[in-house]
Amino acid sequence: MRRLHPPPSPHDRINTTKGSTVSDSTPENTNPTDEFLSTLEDAPQPTRKLKLPEVIPVIHRGPSSDGGTTGAPTGDGSPYAEDADATPLEGSDAEAYAALKAKRAERRKKKLIHRAIIAGIAGALVIGGVVAVNVLNQQPEQVMEAVTDIATQGTFSTVIDSKGTLQPMSSTVITPEVTGQIESINVVAGQHVNEGDVLMTIKNPDLDRAVAEAERNLKQAKSDLNLAQQTLNQASQIAAAPTNDPNAASVDDTSSTQSAVNSARSAVEAAQAAYDDAVSKAALRTVKAPAGGSIVALNAQVGADVAESLGGTNGTSGPLMQLADLSKMKVTIQVDEQDIASVAVDQTATITCPAFTDLTLTGRVTAIASIASGDTSTMSYDMGGSPTFAVDILIDAPDARLKPGMTAEVSLTTQQLDNVVMVPVTALLTDDGQSYYVNVETDPETHAMERLDVEVIAKNDDFAVIGKPADAPADQNPDMPESPLSDSDVLVIAGGSMPEVMADGVESGGGMAVL
Repeated sequence: MRRLHPPPSPHDRINTTKGSTVSDSTPENTNPTDEFLSTLEDAPQPTRKLKLPEVIPVIHRGPSSDGGTTGAPTGDGSPYAEDADATPLEGSDAEAYAALKAKRAERRKKKLIHRAIIAGIAGALVIGGVVAVNVLNQQPEQVMEAVTDIATQGTFSTVIDSKGTLQPMSSTVITPEVTGQIESINVVAGQHVNEGDVLMTIKNPDLDRAVAEAERNLKQAKSDLNLAQQTLNQASQIAAAPTNDPNAASVDDTSSTQSAVNSARSAVEAAQAAYDDAVSKAALRTVKAPAGGSIVALNAQVGADVAESLGGTNGTSGPLMQLADLSKMKVTIQVDEQDIASVAVDQTATITCPAFTDLTLTGRVTAIASIASGDTSTMSYDMGGSPTFAVDILIDAPDARLKPGMTAEVSLTTQQLDNVVMVPVTALLTDDGQSYYVNVETDPETHAMERLDVEVIAKNDDFAVIGKPADAPADQNPDMPESPLSDSDVLVIAGGSMPEVMADGVESGGGMAVL
């Protein structure tokens, strides 16, 4: 089929994509077809562009009365007319054009339906959001599942937990008092010894020579004393006998002889002291146990040289030997300054050792340091540091398996009250931080409750003492008031029948839990 393409006018712009022309001029009169085509041109183009020239022929406007081209219908009623040399539309072209119009109308209808669906969904989401916000903003129900606990009657205690190291109550470092060389070692590590048992011997020939020389000097002094005494005796006899001999011994001779005896006697005493000292010093070569105990350290070696009054040796390190009394042991723990005021001598403690999980020991406080441990002047309080004080705890009957240096875990009881009524600290409430009350359950089904004021006498991390039971003996905790609660009374911790809400939104009877 031949396509009709009139030459474009100067007012037309050529659409190179579609192969058609579009007039820039505004006609005075338009027909429905022109309006439809104008709508198609102004509407947003779909992603896939239709190629109109390939579907329908190019239609030109009919001639106007003045010979120009207008959009007015022709005299025969046709909306468009071809130029003088144009060929009339064929039937297939009109059908294609009608099909295109129907397709365009159907597409626009689908778009309108699609937009309506989107608008409906958006509206539903907005309505749902408003409903959700209203639901979230609604006040929660005033009744929820109740959490309860009970008051208990029993023994209350406050405990300080700490760790320390096992040490013997008394310990002695064996130090030789003479120089020499270790000749023999008579014990082994861990051995129990009694007072006076020989631990080791030291070889020192100089001490033997000193004893021998002192012995000789003593013998000589004694001999000199005997000779002086004989001379004195003879002089005394001569002086006492009557005689006319002018050369006979005089009283002066007797006096000088007595002085010689006295000097000889002093020499004997000095020689005896020197001999005794030499023997005593030589005896120190035999090292004996100063007391009964166990050998907890043994670094001595046969043949090693030792120095007088020094624990170190050539070829050894540490004390030659250490003797400890393991019949009593102690643990030293560090107690924070906030708790040290509650610690006192003779308080009891429970000791356990990780090395022996089946072992539980009992100890008591024997000493409390008067000054803080370490250098408190450099302690960083910003880092949460706090001064600590050393506390010694004695174990009267330690297990034979325990050894010095083992880790010990200590639970020190600083306060104990027997036969008292206690409530969980989670049940305590307060309005002002000073006075306390609890909520007592009055109906187990509805968990209705009533407020009961209580006096807190003592408190730890878990329980608070509120008094003694009504049937307590008169001599037990005589200064403690009677508890308003009894054993097994039910307390409401949370939930239950909540207090009524006042007009200003504040719950009546509310309080702060004391933990």
